[in-house]
Amino acid sequence: DRDTYELRVASPSDLSLRAIAGVFYQNSEHQIHQRYMLDGFRDEYEVAGYPDTIWLTKQLRVDEETALFGEVSYDFTDQLTGTAGFRTFRTDNSLRGFFGFGVNYSSGTGESQCFAAPVVANSPCTNLDKSTDESGTLYRANLSFAIDEDRMIYATYSEGFRPGGINRRGTLPPYDADFLDNYEFGWKTDWADGRVRWNGAVFHQVWKDFQYAFIPVGSSGLTQIQNAGDADINGVETDIEWVPTAGLTFSVSAAWLDTELTSAAIVGSVAGSSLPVAPEFKFDATARYEFTLRDWDAFVQGGASFVGERGTSIITSDADLLGVLPDYWLVD
Repeated sequence: DRDTYELRVASPSDLSLRAIAGVFYQNSEHQIHQRYMLDGFRDEYEVAGYPDTIWLTKQLRVDEETALFGEVSYDFTDQLTGTAGFRTFRTDNSLRGFFGFGVNYSSGTGESQCFAAPVVANSPCTNLDKSTDESGTLYRANLSFAIDEDRMIYATYSEGFRPGGINRRGTLPPYDADFLDNYEFGWKTDWADGRVRWNGAVFHQVWKDFQYAFIPVGSSGLTQIQNAGDADINGVETDIEWVPTAGLTFSVSAAWLDTELTSAAIVGSVAGSSLPVAPEFKFDATARYEFTLRDWDAFVQGGASFVGERGTSIITSDADLLGVLPDYWLVD
């Protein structure tokens, strides 16, 4: 269940000095139920209250976020506009309940580790009760310059984050929020009386304490999330659309990425390596012709896309085991 509330106030958009301000609140509750059953399982090994059950997870995850935000824009001239904004936030995340085996099946997890009566309905007891909270302020600044009615350039600095949280495995520590600083220069242009559109951006991103999900050795297959260190991401992306005649459209888009793990906080990862599942180059091209066929609207279309080679993990042993995801083409 997720409830979201937002109140936003904006000044008239035709003023040279304009502002937006607001408050935001979100509450998300996830009731987790996982039951692993074996028909005819021995009664003395069952999780209490759940016949034939070797393992039970009954947990309640609550994620809460509160924020105050604002933004001011000012037209210095008819062509130059500046914008500055902020977002102050607080997050509260908790995970409570039960996970594990029956009391007679394991002495290291499950019921043998319970320390309180049930806090989640229909669970045998409580062996997990963890929470984490964080607060901070994010900023954004932008300058945009309209060269003419069909072309503009912009420069942006912006900050973003993802809340921290609690690992499903109760013996593991919580993970903190990660933050991204983005420095970007871009352009949006129309040419040839609007028949050609060319947009693009060049960016540099600094990713701090980024969250990374992996399955450590000896974890019984439970995914662990940990702050993995810092990374830099440099890139260029662009797209071009051309309409040479009515009904016929050509579009091409491409992206180039250079990623690097600048500091390593997970055992087995090495600074200087590339980020996983991030190809150096991506490309997409489409041609489409729309026409009338009797009383129908019809079209024919062809497309091709390319995704470059990608690594699989920042952990050296996992990367060696899994290998490299090869590059590939898709054509339709």
